[in-house]
Amino acid sequence: MYKMIVSDFDGTLIDSDEAIPLSTMVEIDRIRKLGVKFVVATGRILKSVLDYNRDFPFLDYVISCDGAYVYDVSNRKTLYKKPLGGSIIKKIKKMYSDCGINFCTIQEWNFCTNDIVYSEVKKRNMTFEDFYQENKTNIYKMEVYFKTKKERDSAFSEMQELKINATFFKMNEGKKRYLIEIVAKDVHKALGLEKICKLEHIPLSEVVCVGDGDNDNDIPIFLSVGKSVAVANGSKKAKEVAMMQTSSNETKGVEKAIKKLF
Repeated sequence: MYKMIVSDFDGTLIDSDEAIPLSTMVEIDRIRKLGVKFVVATGRILKSVLDYNRDFPFLDYVISCDGAYVYDVSNRKTLYKKPLGGSIIKKIKKMYSDCGINFCTIQEWNFCTNDIVYSEVKKRNMTFEDFYQENKTNIYKMEVYFKTKKERDSAFSEMQELKINATFFKMNEGKKRYLIEIVAKDVHKALGLEKICKLEHIPLSEVVCVGDGDNDNDIPIFLSVGKSVAVANGSKKAKEVAMMQTSSNETKGVEKAIKKLF
């Protein structure tokens, strides 16, 4: 029997209204009572996921910021964290200063444009330099936004050619928003999962992963676990790699996978 299920968040566990169906929560609760651990692996910041856990607790662990921050929800304990280095942050900021950039801490997205950073939590604007001095050891991911897919792909190639010491993922956000996600070198969701499995003494062969494969960060998990499941709205690559498919995030794909496998 599988002892852990890890689910992507956007495009998988939550629907287009950014809600988790109540019946899905009930199914998650059922398998957790059987001893199965439930993990969310996402590009989102930690707080954004934990907010869903307040009224109906369903989480055991969160792999956030594409693997840069791993959190034990039950014990309120950080298992792993690897922020971006200051030199990388400043270099990317300088190279793409004409683009919109999100600086992600575990608590908030901070959007930068025209050298001004808007703090979502503090509800204030500050210069990039002031923001950097306050948060330089607490930035776990950057998101650089481009107007077209061509611009995004060109920038991605440029980052690789310059051999910037970080990890990059291409991602589409909606139909007209193209971005590159940047985390520290060697950070990815699969690494976070390995750390959780080691703590729980659960082999990867006893883990189920459900996801949409919206960026290349999802595929290593699919290839490492005992059962990989792609949602119907998932990418072509995810469906090719996955061992089975379930319905879309709009029609309770995670819930149906749980019912079938547990």
